[in-house]
Amino acid sequence: MENEAKYPMIVVDNSLVSTVDVLDSSESAVFDPTILPVSGAVQTIKDKNGAVSNISLTPLFNPRTRVSNGSYTINAWGIGWNVTYYINISSNKITSANNLDYIIAMPVNSATVTVDSSKQATARFSFSTPIYNILSWTGWVRATINSSNNIVITTN
Repeated sequence: MENEAKYPMIVVDNSLVSTVDVLDSSESAVFDPTILPVSGAVQTIKDKNGAVSNISLTPLFNPRTRVSNGSYTINAWGIGWNVTYYINISSNKITSANNLDYIIAMPVNSATVTVDSSKQATARFSFSTPIYNILSWTGWVRATINSSNNIVITTN
């Protein structure tokens, strides 16, 4: 076996891999509250059509004190839109979502922010074409607490 090529051995430590829940959008940013800086963090995502969005999560408290409790500012923006709202978390559950603020460069029929479940809050916007309301659709910015207690933010 002296003629066998010697290759470096690669060791993979699966304990370092965190799981991310599969959500109903291909666009998501995952934030780990245990390592989130006090000033927050920003992630940039690109959808299947190449549109770029930025998503930030900022704690409204010192995240080192207790990561399962606290309030966060969620901000998502792209070309022609900017959405901000706040979520409150207690014992790794979303207890409230409020203070929705947005700028969207098209007519918005309705805008709401709701707690959908103890693990999910969503800011929803309904749109329609300005002439005859031929087409209508709903867009959203959603915050979810996944099974690893990370905060996952998705857009649609």
